[in-house]
Amino acid sequence: MDFSYNIHVNVLFGRGKAATVGSEVARLGSKVLLVTGRTNCKKTGLLDRCLQALAQANVVVELFDCVEANPLTTTVDLGAERLRETGCNVVLGIGGGSVMDAAKGIAFMGRHAGKITDYLHLAQVGGESVPLVLMTTTAGTGSEGNCVAVFTNPFTHDKQVFFTPQLFARTAIVDPELMVTLPAQMVAATGFDALSHSIEALVGNFVQPMTELMAREAIGLLARHLPVVYADVTNLASWEQVCWANTLGGMAIGLSACGLPHAMEHPLSGLRNITHGLGLAALYPALMDYAWRSNFAGFAAVARAMDIAGECQMMSEIDSARHSIALVSRLIMTLNLEFTLSDLGVKIEDIDWMTDNCCKTMQVSIQQNPRLASADDIRALYLACL
Repeated sequence: MDFSYNIHVNVLFGRGKAATVGSEVARLGSKVLLVTGRTNCKKTGLLDRCLQALAQANVVVELFDCVEANPLTTTVDLGAERLRETGCNVVLGIGGGSVMDAAKGIAFMGRHAGKITDYLHLAQVGGESVPLVLMTTTAGTGSEGNCVAVFTNPFTHDKQVFFTPQLFARTAIVDPELMVTLPAQMVAATGFDALSHSIEALVGNFVQPMTELMAREAIGLLARHLPVVYADVTNLASWEQVCWANTLGGMAIGLSACGLPHAMEHPLSGLRNITHGLGLAALYPALMDYAWRSNFAGFAAVARAMDIAGECQMMSEIDSARHSIALVSRLIMTLNLEFTLSDLGVKIEDIDWMTDNCCKTMQVSIQQNPRLASADDIRALYLACL
């Protein structure tokens, strides 16, 4: 056994933790760039509550409310320019995965010259970032718990993964009470993304003991509680479990990376701006069927973690591994995520570009997958999901 485990972020978890945002930011700086999206935090009143808490903590606020779904590299550069111009000494990201990733990039670029695209291909980056606080308003990406961010280049449509310890937040606030205003489809899409993180981390080639513990726990919690909050978004007891599973999954992929489903989804949302969780759902059963024979133990572990009804009790490891596909497909049906790529706007003429882009930008995730996929394999899988 040989592995490394080091997660820097201080996670503040629980109902009502959003109220700590003023004091947490004030510990790190006196002037904050508040990064968020264009609408959701305003509609729910969360932005106003946070602004009030920051004012009470004597923190000066500069608002950057420009982040889009699938955040763009150009948005990160614009936010970093605002950060430097205004002299902010701390960054606060309030929103879902897109906002948190953008806030990570902005904090990073606050202490680095040039543009974010100058760094995305580098294996190692020196220096440090502006102190960062994250508050998640969805339970999907787990970005609050890792040093990973994903950005889309609007000129090339490359959706690239950026990984460096400098992207860790100093503090992550996870408050289940912030989830009760989410629409059902957002609950389903983000929740399925959370599940996919833990599945891919658990079955992949880079799995390690801490990943295995985190991923098994997260998969079991999501199998039991994600359908509950999808049916009743006000169920706080189940939201606590879903939020914890999401954060665990984010930590798991920070340790062990995602696999082929994420590798193949990134070109979809990079090219067609598809909601990430919907793209994953359209790909998942076919990609599990492609890979399960290469890791019986891993896929059996997925099935046993999801096995609420005890269906796997009398199954062999091989049969349990195969059954994991049925269990995930059943959850996709429960969440009304039964899409084809065509349903999501992908066209047959996109397949070659997506295949090439996947192979160009997502090699780490391709290597993480239990069954290695060639370009021909990836093209065939896209076509099968079309």
